[in-house]
Amino acid sequence: MSKLGTPFVKDKHVAFVFHRHHFEGKVAKQLRNSAIIDFDNDYKESSTALELKQKVVISYSKMKLV
Repeated sequence: MSKLGTPFVKDKHVAFVFHRHHFEGKVAKQLRNSAIIDFDNDYKESSTALELKQKVVISYSKMKLV
């Protein structure tokens, strides 16, 4: 894991942009330069979340803590 990923520990609530749409979720797993995010309940029914099976990989540089 890189230094950018230090604040994004498992189960932290984060906000991110994916294909120009804003989403929020929780960190499910940390990777080297990114994290696997589970979509929040507010976004689980969106077409993006359904298409991605409720999980997405986002770079640490594109996430913010909520």
